[in-house]
Amino acid sequence: MGAVLLATSLVADLQLIAAAILWGVALYVTETGLSSGVMSSIVSLSGGALLANIISVVLLIIEIFTLRR
Repeated sequence: MGAVLLATSLVADLQLIAAAILWGVALYVTETGLSSGVMSSIVSLSGGALLANIISVVLLIIEIFTLRR
C-alpha cells in the first residue's frame, strides 16, 4: 500500500510542476500571455493534483484502519 501512496503523491507533484511550467511559459515566453485556454489548462492540472491528494489521504486512512485490526 505504501507504493500506491507514493505514486499518488508523485502524480500530484508532477501535475503541479507541469502547471507551474505552463504558467511560466505562457507568461514569459509566449506573446499571448495568460489566455483563457492556458488558464483552463492550469486549473485542470491543479484540479487533478487536488484529486490525487484526496485519493492519497483516503488510501492513508484506509491503511491506518487496516493496520489497527
